[in-house]
Amino acid sequence: MTSDASRLDALEARVAALESALAGSSDTPSRDMDLPDLPTAMRALEGCDNGAVAFGGSVTTDSGTYDYQWARPTEWVSAHDWSEQIERLAALAHPVRGEILRHLLAAPATAADLVAAEVVTSTGTAYHHLNALHAAGWVDKEHGAFVLRPARVIPLMAIITAAEAH
Repeated sequence: MTSDASRLDALEARVAALESALAGSSDTPSRDMDLPDLPTAMRALEGCDNGAVAFGGSVTTDSGTYDYQWARPTEWVSAHDWSEQIERLAALAHPVRGEILRHLLAAPATAADLVAAEVVTSTGTAYHHLNALHAAGWVDKEHGAFVLRPARVIPLMAIITAAEAH
């Protein structure tokens, strides 16, 4: 079994390789921008003989700036139990929840704020969906308002981007 320290060292090496591969890429977001050859870079990562899956981003929204990246070796993804991830994704599988999350990208909101913005029709509906999003780890409640968890901003945007027709 691998120690936590060696796993952290391996992850740091993978992150450094990804950052190196991304160096010099355009700051202008576009589906046609020149991107580094990530599949080649990922296969070259130390300790990832079968490659890895990674995502990340650096975005600024009305609610703040978020920098995040995450990687997992192929073996971890293919052998790991997906139950927790499927439950987290299932919470997104409702159009109202998608609109709530999109609204929360801009600013924290109360249930009443969501009604006023016509995202939902009642506070009861708002709480129903907010509770599901909270239970799945997408949102938290701070100072009386719901917020999109900072560690979920980039993953959410990556999921939405990955779901594009391409």
